[in-house]
Amino acid sequence: MEAQTPCLRLLATGSNARGQLANGSDGDSHTFKECLFMSCTEGGLPSGTRGIVQLATGANHTLVLLEFDGGRRELWGCGDASRGQLGPEYTGQLTEFTPISMPLYETYGSQGYTCCLIAASWETSYIVLKSSSRPDVLISMGSNDFGALGVGTKRDTSTPAVVSFDHLTVEGRSADPSRLVIESIMAGPRHVVLHVRPILKNEHMLIGWGLARHGQLGDMKIGNYELPRIISLDISADPVQTYSLGLQHTVILHQSGRITASGSNKKGQLHVRDSWDRVRQVGCTWNGTYLLMKDDKNILLSTGSNAHGQLGRGLQGEESGVGPVEFTSSHDDSVPSLRSFACGSEHVMAVISPAALSGMEVWGWGWNEHGNLGLDHTGDVLRPVKIWPAGGYAPDGQIVRVWAGNGTSWILLQI
Repeated sequence: MEAQTPCLRLLATGSNARGQLANGSDGDSHTFKECLFMSCTEGGLPSGTRGIVQLATGANHTLVLLEFDGGRRELWGCGDASRGQLGPEYTGQLTEFTPISMPLYETYGSQGYTCCLIAASWETSYIVLKSSSRPDVLISMGSNDFGALGVGTKRDTSTPAVVSFDHLTVEGRSADPSRLVIESIMAGPRHVVLHVRPILKNEHMLIGWGLARHGQLGDMKIGNYELPRIISLDISADPVQTYSLGLQHTVILHQSGRITASGSNKKGQLHVRDSWDRVRQVGCTWNGTYLLMKDDKNILLSTGSNAHGQLGRGLQGEESGVGPVEFTSSHDDSVPSLRSFACGSEHVMAVISPAALSGMEVWGWGWNEHGNLGLDHTGDVLRPVKIWPAGGYAPDGQIVRVWAGNGTSWILLQI
């Protein structure tokens, strides 16, 4: 019997100056509102949508990668399109999610490619296309500030371009781009990092470009890298598992649970780099680092800037050392079980399982100037508080996933 397509709702709150919340307006929202998808029933996702594979946010634009029945995928976007970050078809702003199409994307689609990964920096977007019989392809589009496109400054950057890895060498030999598999791509506001591996070897590589002057790409000698460069080559038994990017720093989680980090430490965001080897999730705000520890499921460590209470400990001041985020105990003195978390520019969301309850909740804290915590006010929140479920929505709506962006927060619900 064929599985029924789930009933999904995407909610968003926060900064919306260019329509990046897709709620039909360009004004900030201080509470969670349903996102609109072009030609769809209000509050609903396109017919046949089985899930959101990824959601990526720039300064004022948002991308979502939708998966439909049968495995088909589509890229949709909203918000600011003035720098080409939503493809060449749009030039103004979109206040609802709209299918993103471009000749380059369609050309590869006709060759059997599927969009599998997306990312967004400040005003630039990235699309990874994969095929079962051809090399992976990375397309970049939008602003080329600080070399964000990864195609150099001599190339025409007015249209989407394919990022080339032809110039890369590993220990004096070609990296052979036709044999590289892009495992993941992540973007901070001004730099981009890819996790790449060869098809037949165990050489896990991190490749990056963009703003580099603080050492966030492993070398402080050059201000910007306008073409991809190899940041690290790891052939050990402890390769990269995942990583996260802040404004001026990069934090890497290895499969063993240890972390390595590079970049600016002006706010203490790198204080954890030599301290822990049992981490299961890592995240970065612009100027902070967050570590969810293995085994200790209720411990989320934070370090870095605390100007807006984003460390979740109620401490005032620009900087604070490493310490646990302070979740409020329930009436039976038990601490909520933390399942996952998402870092925005300077605020954090956490999915928790309250004690003695089976349903999930979303808690949040930190910077809230644009109403990005959905609490119907704009004051900063110094310790975690429940932000979902909120009034007006059925409590039995299942939380599928959360994302945090640049002054924005997102919740995907299955009703």
